[in-house]
Amino acid sequence: MSEVPVFETLSYEVTEGVAVITLQREKQRNAVNSVMSRELPAVWHHFNKDDSAVVAILTGAGDKALSTGADLMDLPETDADEGDDGRKWGTLSSIKWTSLQNRIWKPVICAVNGMVVGGGLHFVADSDIVIAADTATFFDTHVKVGLVAGLEPVSLVRKMPFEAVMRMALTGGNERMSAQRALELGMISEVVPAAELMQKAHALADLIKTNSPVAMARTKKALWEAKETGLHAGLENAWNYIMDQNTHPDIAEGGKAFVERRTPQWLPYAGECDE
Repeated sequence: MSEVPVFETLSYEVTEGVAVITLQREKQRNAVNSVMSRELPAVWHHFNKDDSAVVAILTGAGDKALSTGADLMDLPETDADEGDDGRKWGTLSSIKWTSLQNRIWKPVICAVNGMVVGGGLHFVADSDIVIAADTATFFDTHVKVGLVAGLEPVSLVRKMPFEAVMRMALTGGNERMSAQRALELGMISEVVPAAELMQKAHALADLIKTNSPVAMARTKKALWEAKETGLHAGLENAWNYIMDQNTHPDIAEGGKAFVERRTPQWLPYAGECDE
């Protein structure tokens, strides 16, 4: 594994197979500025290549916010030139804040430690498992300041009822969703006391990290890709990953370890799902 890069707006720490990625702009409610927007893809790709990390936990510094989205005082950069009308037309690929946007297939848990606002909802929409402190709230202020609430709501309707997402988008932050309501609607999978959030996230990561890294990557990829296809195409795609896994050494190791009643010695993820 290469040396951990030095980040200005993030921290990356690995302990016993679990990487903790923390958004480190507490005074700015962990808003994504131009620096963090560049550092997020870097940290995800480092995690992807880090053999010592099987699963990641994403969270925010402090107890006020996971993220309040884009920092309006230092906007994330886009990848487009200025057009004839004087406006910059950035492409969708400019936004690569999350593991899913970077096509990272290792498991990712999001531990929501406070408010999630606007663009911060990307992290909730794109993480594999989301748990939240009982003090967490969720709302979207895009339309309140004249912006289109487009990307985050479109992603969230894969996880929760359409009307609930539409209501959050159109109320513009004038109504805030509680952690309990987010649980009821399927946005998150568990609510825990704020003081126990990271303990619970680590306990969940410990349940995940014992499994075959390659099998989990192929499982994750099959499930997320099925969200973009119909049932038949999704099943065909998943079947291909099953067939790929059947030739992997972890298949034999898993059976042997079960018979011998020992912990399997899995091979690390080596980019089998990378594109």
